Amino acid sequence: MHHGMKLALVALTLIGTPVLAAEETKPAKAAEAAPAPEGTVTLKKGGQKDLSVPGMVRVAIDDPEVADVDLANKGVLRLTGSKAGETTLLVWVGPENKRGSFRIIVHD
Repeated sequence: MHHGMKLALVALTLIGTPVLAAEETKPAKAAEAAPAPEGTVTLKKGGQKDLSVPGMVRVAIDDPEVADVDLANKGVLRLTGSKAGETTLLVWVGPENKRGSFRIIVHD
């Protein structure tokens, strides 16, 4: 794509973007904008813990050899300690896909 064409596309994008009214740009109230989940979960090797994450839309675990994660119920994850160590559990919540993380510690 030519350099001039890129500038024209950027200009059209900026011109076509509506300016938001002052009301729409106010920050959401604390009750409306829930924070991304975070924290630390400790469990024993072979043990299980349920973790409530309302509005969860996606989940990923860094090291599935340390801990496994399954969906127990809607909005509830079941963590199972597989071997001693640490891993990170990532969760995405709500329609805005806010990402949060949990430090998972498994001990003998």
